[in-house]
Amino acid sequence: MTFGTEVREDTNKTKQMLRVAEMKTLRTIVGKTRRDTVRNTDVKEQCGIQDIVRWGRQRKRQWYNHVRRMDENRLPRIVPLGSRPPGRPPKRWKDSWQSTSQEKMQRQLQN
Repeated sequence: MTFGTEVREDTNKTKQMLRVAEMKTLRTIVGKTRRDTVRNTDVKEQCGIQDIVRWGRQRKRQWYNHVRRMDENRLPRIVPLGSRPPGRPPKRWKDSWQSTSQEKMQRQLQN
């Protein structure tokens, strides 16, 4: 899950998949099932961990800095070339860790 978090783009689908996998794991660790009607926030507080999406963004920044320090001929530095489909371009990996400030603004507008 760590590698996937570092190299994949952050879409709503991938964020949801990460959160679901995280809660499934945490509930198993705590020994609770969904039938126990314990809130997810309570399980997270009991485990004392941060949100997995925020943790993933932090890991992406670390990975980006690591790749930036590499030589130009290394495989992770080589950007794949190719045509993009017409219409709205798909979200790129670099866009996903740069969009934290945009998400904060969207949350503030919603509240």
